[in-house]
Amino acid sequence: MSWIGTAWLVPLYPLVGSAFSLLWSPGLIKRSGPRPAGYINLLMVAVAFAHSLLALLSLHNNSAAGASAIYAPPTFGWTWINTAGLRIGFDGLVSEPALIAMTVITGLHVLVQIYSIGYLEMDWGWPRFFGGLSFFEAGLCGLVLTDSVFFSYVLLELLTVGTYVIVGTWYNQSLVVKGARDAFLTKRIGDIVLLAGVIALLPLTGTWNFHGLQGWAADLTNNGQPLPAGFQLILLALIAGPMGKCAQIPLHLWLDEAMESPLPSTVLRNSVVVLGGAWVLLRLEPLIELSPLVQGVLVVVGGTTALVAALIALGQIDVKRAMSFLVSSWLGLLFVAVGLGGIEVADHLLLVYPLPMGLMLMAVGAIVISNVSQDLTQLGGLWSRRPLIGMAFLAGAFGLMALPPFGGFAALRELLELAMASKAPALLGGLVLVTNTLLCASMMRVFGLIWGGVPKPFTVRSPEVLWLMVLPTLLLMGLVLHIPQLLLHLGVYQLSPLPGWGPLGWPLVVSTLLGAGSSLWFYLRPHPLAELPAGLGGIQHWLAEDMHTEAFYHRTVVALVVGLARFSAWSDKALVDGFSSGTGGAAMASARQLSLTTSGNSQAYALSLVLGVLVMSAWLLAR
Repeated sequence: MSWIGTAWLVPLYPLVGSAFSLLWSPGLIKRSGPRPAGYINLLMVAVAFAHSLLALLSLHNNSAAGASAIYAPPTFGWTWINTAGLRIGFDGLVSEPALIAMTVITGLHVLVQIYSIGYLEMDWGWPRFFGGLSFFEAGLCGLVLTDSVFFSYVLLELLTVGTYVIVGTWYNQSLVVKGARDAFLTKRIGDIVLLAGVIALLPLTGTWNFHGLQGWAADLTNNGQPLPAGFQLILLALIAGPMGKCAQIPLHLWLDEAMESPLPSTVLRNSVVVLGGAWVLLRLEPLIELSPLVQGVLVVVGGTTALVAALIALGQIDVKRAMSFLVSSWLGLLFVAVGLGGIEVADHLLLVYPLPMGLMLMAVGAIVISNVSQDLTQLGGLWSRRPLIGMAFLAGAFGLMALPPFGGFAALRELLELAMASKAPALLGGLVLVTNTLLCASMMRVFGLIWGGVPKPFTVRSPEVLWLMVLPTLLLMGLVLHIPQLLLHLGVYQLSPLPGWGPLGWPLVVSTLLGAGSSLWFYLRPHPLAELPAGLGGIQHWLAEDMHTEAFYHRTVVALVVGLARFSAWSDKALVDGFSSGTGGAAMASARQLSLTTSGNSQAYALSLVLGVLVMSAWLLAR
């Protein structure tokens, strides 16, 4: 069979590597140490990347196979349950977007695995960590291949479990335990609501396949039929899962909590794992277009998250948390694009995002591991000591900024054009421009605080990291710099005169220069105004504490749940147990009173019997 026809094997390679890790994780194999688990996973991930790349090249180089895969993509499937008229099976589709996504996922994963060998050189948790990374990759590749919304939910659940396992790698630390627990529980909220929507969807549409749902939505639109009763509630439930996976407000707190895991897992999670929810959201677009209400909810949630998360990132002191809120903000813009019906714009935002974000996190990790601090106030002056890593961070930042000719500019310009064509052009267009300004300011703030200024005690001696970390970082930098050329080659954008240039390009460039320039002015030297006056210092603390969102949840949602739990415990003890104990006690007291009538005197028994007969007779005569 061809490489395209066997692409369904790609998720199995990392899954095999993850399974082999179990031989070292419980200590079944001890004498070799834990390192072979990492090497085996790296080998299987490399095989998965080679297969994905060969399948993608076959799609574009072989005209016959390429046309067949584009217009009639290969399908595969197996039946899981088939009983009582219900069939649940894994139906897969090897499409061009799926092959591109798998190539990006597996390729980035190869670089992350190599990077991890250097980052965790002296760590003994290799089997758990590398096995968890491979489990992530297997779930993501299965997610992009499946054509079933039900199995999309199942795979998202597996990714949630993988998040819990990887975040809890260093489980002897209390903050790590809290981060793993909070990440798992927060994502479970969206998953439970998503499951309710998935179950309710089948009776209405008769199918769980994405292409079947697309046909059902088209028939509904073409025939002018109204939406079924309760369908909008089902759609709201379906978007709850992607909201949780993409760390959108109000389910956004898990992502910065998950930063307690080793940084290589952060690279993979913040660049591709969080996109799992966005992938499912894009596949549900034909259904979302049926409901203006749901589209409005997506715009409100995405716009709020984009703006608020970018503001919070500006106030963060922990560099990993600052990067996590940039993730939420960018994905918020993607939600806005989906809510406005711009499926192609959302696709392009999804396409240009993972590699630049992964590059910035790799660069940050190379600084954190060698300077033993992730506190931005303790770093600085590293440009003279670590220029290559600094250039790598800048390349990643430029890839996400609206700065031509980089890939992020074209996608954001399309989003701005889409927003200006909406019903609220001033509001949504201003939102895109302000968010881009804040994103650029946040990224340049991180750069200025790490590489600008004068060396601090933590950075006076900043040794270079192992080549195993530098090499994948620089390779990824080369890929990020070539994204515009790749997009031109694939025909995504045109060269006019720059890749993706078009209407509203200038306002976007001005917003980028304003945000990036102001941050560089304040933090590169640094400027005295970079630190807020004492009277305004509470603003930065407020932003650094996530606008006290966690405290707000503790006072509202958590307090409500705790109050209901206490009321339930009291009612169980006072009412349920009280009633049971009271009736039991009354029965025992009655039994004790009746026991006093047992005297053993036969004359008394006879008298009682005669009196009973007389009373019964009188009652019958009275009737």
